[in-house]
Amino acid sequence: MLTALRKGANSWILRGLLILIIASFVLWGVQSAHLTGPSTVATVDSVHVTQGEYDRAFRAELGMRTKDPSQPYTKVQAIADGVDKLTLERLVMGAALDNAADSLGVRASDKRIAKAIHEAPQFQGPGGTFDRAIYRESLRQRGMTEAMYEHEIRRLMERADLLGTLRSGVIVPEAVVQALYSYGSEVRWANYVGIPAAAMTNIPEPGDKDLKSYYDAHKQAYSQPEFRAFRYLALNQAELAARTQVTEEQLKAEYAARKATLSAAEKRDLKQIIVPAEDTAKKLKQRLDAGEDFAAVAKSAGMSAAETALPAAEKSKLSYLGDEAANKAFSIAQGETGDPVNSKLGWVIFKVDSVTPGREVSLDEARPQLMKDIVDRQVSAALDDLAEKARTQIATGAPIDAIAKSLELPLRSVKLMNGDGKDDLGLAVTGLPPGKTFVPSLFGKTEGEFIDLEDDGENGYFITQLDKIVPARVIPLKQITDQVRADWTREARDKAARSIAEKMVQKVRAGTSLSDAAAEVGATVSSTPVVSRAEAGKLGGAFSRDLLIAMFDAKKDGVVFGPSVRNDGYFVVRVAEVKSMPIDQNSDEYKQIRNSLGETLKLDIFAQYQTYLFDKYSVTRNQKLVDQMLSQMP
Repeated sequence: MLTALRKGANSWILRGLLILIIASFVLWGVQSAHLTGPSTVATVDSVHVTQGEYDRAFRAELGMRTKDPSQPYTKVQAIADGVDKLTLERLVMGAALDNAADSLGVRASDKRIAKAIHEAPQFQGPGGTFDRAIYRESLRQRGMTEAMYEHEIRRLMERADLLGTLRSGVIVPEAVVQALYSYGSEVRWANYVGIPAAAMTNIPEPGDKDLKSYYDAHKQAYSQPEFRAFRYLALNQAELAARTQVTEEQLKAEYAARKATLSAAEKRDLKQIIVPAEDTAKKLKQRLDAGEDFAAVAKSAGMSAAETALPAAEKSKLSYLGDEAANKAFSIAQGETGDPVNSKLGWVIFKVDSVTPGREVSLDEARPQLMKDIVDRQVSAALDDLAEKARTQIATGAPIDAIAKSLELPLRSVKLMNGDGKDDLGLAVTGLPPGKTFVPSLFGKTEGEFIDLEDDGENGYFITQLDKIVPARVIPLKQITDQVRADWTREARDKAARSIAEKMVQKVRAGTSLSDAAAEVGATVSSTPVVSRAEAGKLGGAFSRDLLIAMFDAKKDGVVFGPSVRNDGYFVVRVAEVKSMPIDQNSDEYKQIRNSLGETLKLDIFAQYQTYLFDKYSVTRNQKLVDQMLSQMP
């Protein structure tokens, strides 16, 4: 049972599905496969996964995996990591859920859909309430109608309802929780004897036949991987940024051009009343001028206190009302109420409760950001220019040293490097181009192959000239005799220490005390602290993992042996005491086991349901179309 649970928990498709369902409730950026054209990357019965849907989902993955905006997660990285296939499987599973929801009659009500949309933060106005104008404009910018978007929200809710039903039926067996708790909380301590391999000093020197026999049996350990000698140019932002200079004049010009955006904008606490007709607005203004309370007048116009208030408003954030209305709101004196002004949403009356003046940011304050922005801009332009020059040089057949001179870039050389990025001494080769594409590209070349400008996957390029290939080989014995002798001696000492440990175990099991058996070989007995299975790591500084497992599998007075954690000897261990601890169902450990087991069971059920749906429905995937889309994606 536990094996099955672990398999369910490790299903990568299943984990992708769960992420999909959770991410879907951001309530943004997904278009229904039911509403798009015929070009599909996958089909699940009557539900199609379209090119547009795949494109949006894949790009969303790139965005979510980008931790640093200056180093975006690239398409090349995503394909190497299998994200392209994971994205398709998520969409296929979503389509399968849509089919299942339809066949079972799972439906999300209009009321729930309206509530979700009204509570979505991206559709809130400055007053913190749903703003239909913002809603419509947001959908327009993304090429969606209200019907399309609301249909997709319905689908996402129905998928969640379907999976929620599966989750709600999970019952965690308390007997299993108790068994796991008892197993993990059991405590024990032991006596042990250490037998270090270094103490085995009576090992004879190996002869030539011994060394030859050992070498022949371990040739793989003495093999040398393929090495390559090469030269390369790196065209990347780091390389160019190091030689990019920014003058004081450039800084001042950048500051002057961006001064308004760099400075802290003026903020105002406003109140607003919005009505559709100018006449109505003028009548309301007359009532305000007569001394009526603003909130009372707004209420009579059908606006709540939340819809009326615009706290800490900035002029730029009133753009949804139009420039005329925004300018009006920021021209009224503090404490005053302005005349009605026409806006995109109707006629607006503003009252200014308070004003927080804007603050101008000085050149010195803005200097670090301005410097970075100028360098980034210059580097980007210089990189494009260098790449174009490099392509021209390569097209003429110029050698790599001439290209380096033309581009004024350092030509670096590496005498020997293997596929793990290490030299012949086992040290990591430093200074290579960034990204994951350089080494695979280098080891995919043949000697004399035409050089080319290649993408490093990190917003840069590289040019490589492969000069020499040193094939993989087994190092001759005569070149490594001393190393083989040391290895032979190490293994002989290990065998001797193991033999002593095995004989000691036999004697103790036959009735000899551990202390007497230790005395026979000049060793002493030590004791472990009292530890539970969960705390076994406290002994990990000396005992190997295999020995810890054997120790916790043994019964009281059981005798086991195993290697040290550094494989430099052995320990003989006799379990002195085993004690089961009382079950505490209120402990954090017990609750954690129950929760973890419950989540694992849910994952297992999801995995089984996924298999059921894929067996029930006809599923086709158009991998050729996906590959074509990705090849055309910048």
